[in-house]
Amino acid sequence: MLSYSRRELLFALLGASAAACRTRPLQRAIEGEIVGANDSLGHKLRDGFSPAPGRERRVPIVIVGGGISGLSAAWRLVRGGVTDFELLELDDAQGGTSRSGRNSISSYPWGAHYVPAPLAHARAMGELLLEAGAAVRGPDGALVFDEAQLCRAPQERIFVGGSFTEGLWPRAGASPEDERQLAAFLAEARRWSEVSDARGRRAFAVPAAHGSDDPEVLALDRLRAIDWLDARGFSSPRLRWFVEYGCRDDFGATLAQTSAWAMLHYFASRQTNGRGQELLTWPEGNAHLAAHLAKAAGPRARTGVAATRVELRGERAVVHTFEPRTGVAEALLADRVVLAVPRAFAARLLRDGQTAKEAALFPTGAWLVCNLSLSRAPASHGFPLAWDNVIYQSPGLGYVVATHQQDLPPGPSVWTYYLPLTDDDPAAGRRKLYQLNHAQIAEVVLADLGRAHPDLRECVTRLDAWRWGHAMVRPVPGLQSSPARRAAALPRGPLHFAHTELSGMALFEEAQHHGVRAAEEVLRARNVAFASLID
Repeated sequence: MLSYSRRELLFALLGASAAACRTRPLQRAIEGEIVGANDSLGHKLRDGFSPAPGRERRVPIVIVGGGISGLSAAWRLVRGGVTDFELLELDDAQGGTSRSGRNSISSYPWGAHYVPAPLAHARAMGELLLEAGAAVRGPDGALVFDEAQLCRAPQERIFVGGSFTEGLWPRAGASPEDERQLAAFLAEARRWSEVSDARGRRAFAVPAAHGSDDPEVLALDRLRAIDWLDARGFSSPRLRWFVEYGCRDDFGATLAQTSAWAMLHYFASRQTNGRGQELLTWPEGNAHLAAHLAKAAGPRARTGVAATRVELRGERAVVHTFEPRTGVAEALLADRVVLAVPRAFAARLLRDGQTAKEAALFPTGAWLVCNLSLSRAPASHGFPLAWDNVIYQSPGLGYVVATHQQDLPPGPSVWTYYLPLTDDDPAAGRRKLYQLNHAQIAEVVLADLGRAHPDLRECVTRLDAWRWGHAMVRPVPGLQSSPARRAAALPRGPLHFAHTELSGMALFEEAQHHGVRAAEEVLRARNVAFASLID
């Protein structure tokens, strides 16, 4: 563990403003633990661990990875009438970054916590929400969303100038020039939201595969977001914070690390006629949807099983596996394999130069997610407690309230805190994160939120933390327009690839898209007739 003074600790994780802030240090130990993925086994796999199989089994289809892409692949196969598959997940639960936890107060997310209501072109997402009971079809065929699953008001607030105000724009203290630049930026985002190409595709869409690949649109991918703002005179520090907040929220990246294409995607892809899409959310976050997807896999999904190597054998593939709890190593002989894992992990499984080269295309940043159990809501000034609560100029993203969607009396609650580590060198951010102990994490989180809630420390009864070392791919300049990114999604013989990285953005909808796409490739290979959910 790093030996930090309190000031050094806050500076390393939260920056100079937090280090200089006069929040009180912890007066008592906060109960809780660091939970999370099976890092020790993951590191062994990284180093080449692959025990010799004791037996070989025939499994027609193997899905490696139980995140949203893997679960979506299983869901699509079952919808196509194909059930002769196994899904392997290294950790003890499925869902990837859409995992959740639960305590005596509430369930809560360990990662992704909402999805925007999809537009009509996102058919796979629409079908999932219909199945999960989050929507029904209206008389005109359009989706009508369940009011109880739409985010309740108040939805957002921001702490600025010593008080909370509604929304995420730091209006308190904004100058007329700040307001002018905000209006001009939002007008530009709206213009892009209304642009369609000659084929009728929106400039920016979710999933991104439904968006335009016209040169004018893809040219934005060659620019950094910060350079795009510079070129248009968007110099307001307040506006830049507001825009960068969106990039950190969706991508875990700064304006200097994000392409102008990805920045505009965040603001333009989820609005129509100048209005943003409504948000669907649940106390457990997107684990609600992951649980529904997992029903399709059922007993065919095996948790706590690691894929250690994948090799080609003629027209088939062999997936080597290891189950730590039993010590059993197997070789699964498959006609088709869906690798629903990050490219770096796929490279370790395949051990070939091409996949290793592709892995370098997808830089991934680290995130800290903490769930704070509270005996009561701490004091705050200004606009009342909302679902999403943000602190202006904090490196953190603030917190969402897990109990916001529930009809509970005032009292105990759970807050989920998010902090992306935006180091220019992602590996340095990972090292920093994994060297922190629980006490240091608690000090960072409570110091950050304590600026808005001075009595927060008296209200916290427990703080649990999850360290995501490779949480989100960064949409760096050049990634979206890269032919190599698109080629990385193409099948290779019996191998199919599915992961949100292949879109260059770590969004639920992108993960689902690639899982469905890979499954439909398998259905075609098996000569199964079906109506595509993504074409």
